[in-house]
Amino acid sequence: MIFRLGMTVLVVCIAYLYFPLNRKLTGGFDLPTRFDAWIPLWPVWVVPYLLCLPVWAGGLIWAAWRMDEELFHSFVSACFFVEVSAISLFYFFPTYVKRPTLTTGNWATRILQMVYRNDGDYNAFPSGHVYQTALICLFYNHLYPSYPWFWVGIVVIVALSTLFTRQHYLADPLGGLAIAWLGYRLGIYLYF
Repeated sequence: MIFRLGMTVLVVCIAYLYFPLNRKLTGGFDLPTRFDAWIPLWPVWVVPYLLCLPVWAGGLIWAAWRMDEELFHSFVSACFFVEVSAISLFYFFPTYVKRPTLTTGNWATRILQMVYRNDGDYNAFPSGHVYQTALICLFYNHLYPSYPWFWVGIVVIVALSTLFTRQHYLADPLGGLAIAWLGYRLGIYLYF
């Protein structure tokens, strides 16, 4: 169990490299598509956007506690691949999102304003919300295969939340899905 805890902490430490890059990067690219102009801003989607945080923590803890050896090693290998790949992309190919100006509004708008204030504009591609959620859901579908639509539903809701809060352009969640799928396939290949 100590090994599993250590690997889980290492995954979290690599993921936390997001924060200095998010605040210190400059320049780079924004990747809007013509479809992004049609995506509405719905501040209420900040709720599932923020609910990802305890889901990720719970997903990592549950993996360390409940997965068998092969699946846990596969999961951790996939996490390392995805996190290192994303951090490398953030550093060498910095991307950002031009967010709208929010005026005073309801409770959801105020929470979204707080998110905008505390989360820099950078590290947009691939979407960390999507790749972390998708990777966890792919492995949990492997662990609990009786609920595939539940896992797909979680990923779809999270991807939509990144778009409807204007935290990401359409390319970003698609990139998140792609990198999560590659990480999952690599992890499965290495241990199964």
